[in-house]
Amino acid sequence: MLLLLLLLSLEGSQSQGDSYELKVPPLWMVQEGLCTYIPCTFNYPYSSVKFLAIHGYWFRKGPSNSEDVLVATNEQNIEVEKEAVGRFHLVGDLKKKNCSLYVTDIQTKDTGYYFFCMERTFQKHSYLNYQVKLDVTALTQKPDIYIPEILEPGHPVSLMCAAPWVCENGTPPTFSWREAALSSLGPNRRTTYFSELTLTPRSEDHGSNLTCQMTFPGSGAHTETTVQLNVAYPIKTFGISIDWEKERGLKSSLNHSILKDASLRLLCQADSNPPAILSWSHGGQVVLSSCPSSTGILALQLPRLGVKDGGEYRCQAQYRMETQYATLNLSVIYAPENLKVRVFWPNRTRTGRVASLENASSLVLLMGESLQLECTADSSPHANMSWVKGSQVLNSSPLSNAGIQCLELIHVQPEDGGEYTCHAQNEWGTQHISLNLFVQYPPRLFNTFCSWIDEGLLCTCSIQAEPSPSLIWWVGEKRVEDNRTHDILQVKSTNSGAWTNGSLILREKWDLNLNLICEGRNQHGAHSLIVLMVSDRARAASLSFSKGAILGTGITALLILCSKLAYKKFLRRKQIETEELEVRDSQNNMEMDYVNVNVNQNRPPPPDAVTQDPPDELHYASLNFRRPNPKNQGTHTEYGEIKFCSGDKEGGTNSDMG
Repeated sequence: MLLLLLLLSLEGSQSQGDSYELKVPPLWMVQEGLCTYIPCTFNYPYSSVKFLAIHGYWFRKGPSNSEDVLVATNEQNIEVEKEAVGRFHLVGDLKKKNCSLYVTDIQTKDTGYYFFCMERTFQKHSYLNYQVKLDVTALTQKPDIYIPEILEPGHPVSLMCAAPWVCENGTPPTFSWREAALSSLGPNRRTTYFSELTLTPRSEDHGSNLTCQMTFPGSGAHTETTVQLNVAYPIKTFGISIDWEKERGLKSSLNHSILKDASLRLLCQADSNPPAILSWSHGGQVVLSSCPSSTGILALQLPRLGVKDGGEYRCQAQYRMETQYATLNLSVIYAPENLKVRVFWPNRTRTGRVASLENASSLVLLMGESLQLECTADSSPHANMSWVKGSQVLNSSPLSNAGIQCLELIHVQPEDGGEYTCHAQNEWGTQHISLNLFVQYPPRLFNTFCSWIDEGLLCTCSIQAEPSPSLIWWVGEKRVEDNRTHDILQVKSTNSGAWTNGSLILREKWDLNLNLICEGRNQHGAHSLIVLMVSDRARAASLSFSKGAILGTGITALLILCSKLAYKKFLRRKQIETEELEVRDSQNNMEMDYVNVNVNQNRPPPPDAVTQDPPDELHYASLNFRRPNPKNQGTHTEYGEIKFCSGDKEGGTNSDMG
């Protein structure tokens, strides 16, 4: 006894300065049904007596000190709380001052404050100032299901449900499987950490749920994981739709019309598993393609549609070895545009046969030429097209097609000139293009005559031509300037469009050998009038001759001559009509007419209506010579027309031979 007291006194003296301390987390959280390890170290006054045993105790703090509950200890002969038996374990080595606590099958009611106590011979201490709060939460850990990405129908497959986070020392959990098609479930093999299942899927099982549930018997907690079966199946539905027509879901070809400049979104959808590879093509060329996606939809954006965006759109779905197609015919509708006019001259050279005209263009043709006007327009649907001259709708050519309107003008005449307009119209709008046609021709003389007035002999000359002709008077070999007045003669002329009117007044008697000539000229030719002066003696001879038999013979001879000339002229005209119309040199187109005028300045006295027979009066005779070509004039002269005109006061006679 004395020795023991001595040792204790020595230990007490050596432990001065040491204290009771403990290190443990103040808060420790764990999920229900799991296991947890709470680290703990402690300290106490040093003792040199190594053989003395040390015991440790973990208590759950109660409402009072008397209600503290022992849950774990290393002393074998002491009982712990019944509900803590086998679950709370003091696993730390107390000799090494380790007081760690290990808890399995944690339950919600285990939530509370815990503290540690140590005890040695003649030494005992409770570390109430170093408590740890155990907070038990709901179980959120879930098992993992290992399943192939795609299940092939009719092919068995092994599935696994595993929970590697389950602790070894706890009560092993139980696994269970739930699936809609229970008949497809095969044998189930279980271990502590996983469960294996054999499944034979069917096509109709795609999308069905498969659930693996874990239950922890020690705590009553349970958790589960659900997956959807991904079973392969071929293309079920396939088609094209438009973003605002999703309800239609068309599977076959369809037609759709949309206004130009609108925006459109085409959808191609194929329902298959795995998703098919989709692609869009337009005009035989692929414009968009996609890798397989879970949506099975490929959208083609068409912003601001143009004319070239119309046509057939095809969507292709490629599923393994299977390919399906769907088409959409898209019509872009718009008002007429790009209105153009082309002109064709059939008788011109190849390089000059075709020309394109713009709006308000001018077109110049020679009289007798032919041409074809072709009006084209882009539109959808095809526009109704027409040619109009002024307010008159013209008949189109039978060669006209949809979007093309042809107008043929054959052997144009001056009256064919004017404004021609092509109209193109459909339900979405209208457009027109106009051109001005000018027909040009050489001069032509009209209403040419001479008469005596108080001032002298008045001759007038009217000429029509396009472009406007120039009018020239010749007195003998001398050209008389326009709008000049002097003692002998006076010349005036006026212009009005295609007409030029001129007058010449002679104030004294002229030499019979001196002719007056009225000439009209433009770049396409010239037409002249020669005024032949005849005396009274010649007039009387003509009158006497007309009363005799010789006159009849002469007239007969002239008739025969004129008949031959007329027949020759007829053959010549037929030949010209069968040949292509050629534009002659303006200097080679020359016409000349003749008019006879009595130069006696004294007017004949008026006849007596009762006692005197009215004298015969020869007013004039007109000859028209047409010269085909001055170069050939020396060898051949062609007479185109001969006119004889005579009359008397009783009405007279008039013969015209051509």
